[in-house]
Amino acid sequence: MTRRRTAAELHLCPALGFSQIVGGKYKLRILWVLLQRPYRYSEIRASLLKGTLGQAITPRVLSRELKELQQRGLIIRKQYAVMPPKVEYSLTDRGRELKPVLDSIVEWGMTGVHEEILGIHPHPMHTRS
Repeated sequence: MTRRRTAAELHLCPALGFSQIVGGKYKLRILWVLLQRPYRYSEIRASLLKGTLGQAITPRVLSRELKELQQRGLIIRKQYAVMPPKVEYSLTDRGRELKPVLDSIVEWGMTGVHEEILGIHPHPMHTRS
């Protein structure tokens, strides 16, 4: 675990830094998926469809998001020397350090308050009687 610093030692607001590192439409979701186990590109793409109101991520955007997470040291891309080519993505130790943060975000979201704030109304078939 990384050493905790004092406020005087920091140059950038922690909230702003976090936003810059994992900001974007899909980075947090990708990290959440990879907390479960290593995934292949196509599995990550398929998993991102669920919970995004049906808006599929484009291959170009997914590749960019994965590359940025890799450059930031949060995920590893492992390519196997097999045919057809096989590539898996997994979290680094630093990426796994985000688990408590992601757990808290999901716990907050399970209240549904995010849908209320964003004005997302449930489909009539999904409401309870």
